[in-house]
Amino acid sequence: MNTENDKSANLETGLVQVYTSPSKRINYASFGLALRASGQGFCTLITRFAPHDLMDGEKQACRSLAPNLVIDDSALDGFDIKGELAVEKARDSFRKARDAAISGAFDLVVLEGVLALVSTGLIPLKEILGLIGEKAAHVELVITGPEAPNEIIQKVDLVTEMAVRTLFHGENQAPIEVVTGKGKGKTTYCLGKALLMSSMGVPSFILQVVKSPKPYGEVMAIKNLPGLEIETMGKGFVDKKHPDADPSHWEAAREAWERGKEIILSSRYELVVLDEINIAVNYGFIHPDEVASLLSKKPDGVHLMLSGRYAKTDVMKHAKVVMEMKEIKHPFKNGVGARRGIEF
Repeated sequence: MNTENDKSANLETGLVQVYTSPSKRINYASFGLALRASGQGFCTLITRFAPHDLMDGEKQACRSLAPNLVIDDSALDGFDIKGELAVEKARDSFRKARDAAISGAFDLVVLEGVLALVSTGLIPLKEILGLIGEKAAHVELVITGPEAPNEIIQKVDLVTEMAVRTLFHGENQAPIEVVTGKGKGKTTYCLGKALLMSSMGVPSFILQVVKSPKPYGEVMAIKNLPGLEIETMGKGFVDKKHPDADPSHWEAAREAWERGKEIILSSRYELVVLDEINIAVNYGFIHPDEVASLLSKKPDGVHLMLSGRYAKTDVMKHAKVVMEMKEIKHPFKNGVGARRGIEF
């Protein structure tokens, strides 16, 4: 990536996003946002205050997306939430991230897991509220953790809560995950997980079933990622009231479905993401029985993720994990449209 050549301007509008999850499962949407932003030439700082299962992929992800992704995990050195050393390191990491957001040194600043520190008082609530008001206008600020105080929710632009339901199917098999719900962050969750897993050496493939072939940020960024491939086969926007009005959407979805089946059953990839497959099923382009049948035949070694609103019960019952992104607050309702580097 070359930020000097690729980035023609700062983000036009920098908002504040909050992602929460009452469960202990991390929401990888912030890593997906960083991937997409990188593809549009924007730079992201992720300051991480909590460990997660895919940490081993972070260094390679930073190398692949350099100089557009920086991850600061120094707050976790000698991690002991009750120890004075850990407290000072966490506060120092927060100060550095705050300075980066206020100065505009990065286009996106992510405080990954900081809400847990706010709840314990390690990072004072007033400092988060102050940062929300003081950040540079073009900077996108992303705040994550288990729960957000009402004072934060009232001041930010977007809030998504990730509700996790864990089922148990085939303990020795790679899992099936369904990522659904009305809230923002479904595709970005999958992108973030694919970024980190592929950076750990897991051959990964993303199939975009509904999106049309355009230079989306994730498509541009993935060109630089070893071990991760993406293919976009849809026709784009579908009229929700008349999804069958344009037969080209049905034809494209059917082609994508056949391609997806071939990819999954071949076992060439250990992670496969069927992005917005749930939408295609909802519109009748693909029957839920077809999806359920494929899931029952999925090779044991293939980790499969199915994203999009409107996930059907017959599909979800095959999943090991169902994540519902709940919309608590959304900027589109205030007239903010899709932005390059954030939504595409």
